[in-house]
Amino acid sequence: MIPPISVAENYDQYFSSRLYEQRYPRPNPSSLAIIIGEIDALGKRVLDVGCGNGRYAETLLESTDATIVACDISKEAIDGLSSRCSGYVASGRLRPLLGDPTVVADSIGENEKFDLVIMVFGVLGHIYPRSLRRATLAAIHALLRPGGRIVVTVPNAARRFAKQQASSQHLVAQGHLEAGDVLYERTSHDLAVKMYYHLYTLQEFEQELEQQGFRLIRLTAESILPESGIVKSRLLRAIDWFLAKILPLRCAYGFLAVAEVVSASDQHTDLPHPFAPSQPV
Repeated sequence: MIPPISVAENYDQYFSSRLYEQRYPRPNPSSLAIIIGEIDALGKRVLDVGCGNGRYAETLLESTDATIVACDISKEAIDGLSSRCSGYVASGRLRPLLGDPTVVADSIGENEKFDLVIMVFGVLGHIYPRSLRRATLAAIHALLRPGGRIVVTVPNAARRFAKQQASSQHLVAQGHLEAGDVLYERTSHDLAVKMYYHLYTLQEFEQELEQQGFRLIRLTAESILPESGIVKSRLLRAIDWFLAKILPLRCAYGFLAVAEVVSASDQHTDLPHPFAPSQPV
């Protein structure tokens, strides 16, 4: 299948235009709290996949003792991260890498596997096509130590881009896109950045993780309200926190999963399933 757009080139444009920073100036507080809790529980060696210009990496470096390898396919993003966090790069606590997890695998030793991998703000859904998303999860699994975990978020198909889902059906029928894929634009003044996204159902998200050797530990709402609002407004964050407590998981704007590496021996053993949704489905 031929990619309908160049994700790397369009993200270079997204970052260089500052549209991305204007839309998402800081981390999602609830996701950040979960990530910090995992670092405290698991260890300090962290891989940030699809790190962007360092919105999460910078805050984690300030808030924890973590050492972070951060990768992104956008050169503009990596250059921005390197500049933004130059002190942490110089101290050795941050290592920016241009590329995907396979580049990370080529740059570390067997004894340098990670305690935690984060892939947030829907990064997994921006990978095209499905086979590459699955290969990315498999590569991440191989980069984690036994018992290591991933924190990953994806957009909820039931809540996102209804119009684009309808308009993308002819591209799905023609084989240019897969079921659940959409094309959309981020615009500002005379600039329009074309974007690709795969939207997930809960079942698909769970299956994709489990098929690549992960065991779900936690599945919750990334947010109920759009993240572009809650990262900018305390009032919207408070409303979102309340809504997440009372609404079922199917109402989420995006899903957040914490999943653990399953060893080869465990995969052939009937273990009790430790996962239960953090909210009613």
